[in-house]
Amino acid sequence: MKITVDRTKCEGYAKCVQVSPKVFQLDKTMIAAVIDARGDSDERILFAAKLCPTKAIALSEEETGK
Repeated sequence: MKITVDRTKCEGYAKCVQVSPKVFQLDKTMIAAVIDARGDSDERILFAAKLCPTKAIALSEEETGK
């Protein structure tokens, strides 16, 4: 799975970090970043993306791009 964080939308709520800390972390500017796209199950990553209040996390299949 490809995970993209739109850094212009992220406001640093860190809900993604709370759900999946092995995949997401906040950088020094308090914006979410992907540290390991394979650090958690697809289900947890999807849940983290759904919890993002600003919808800054986009997920797609690496092979198809969908």
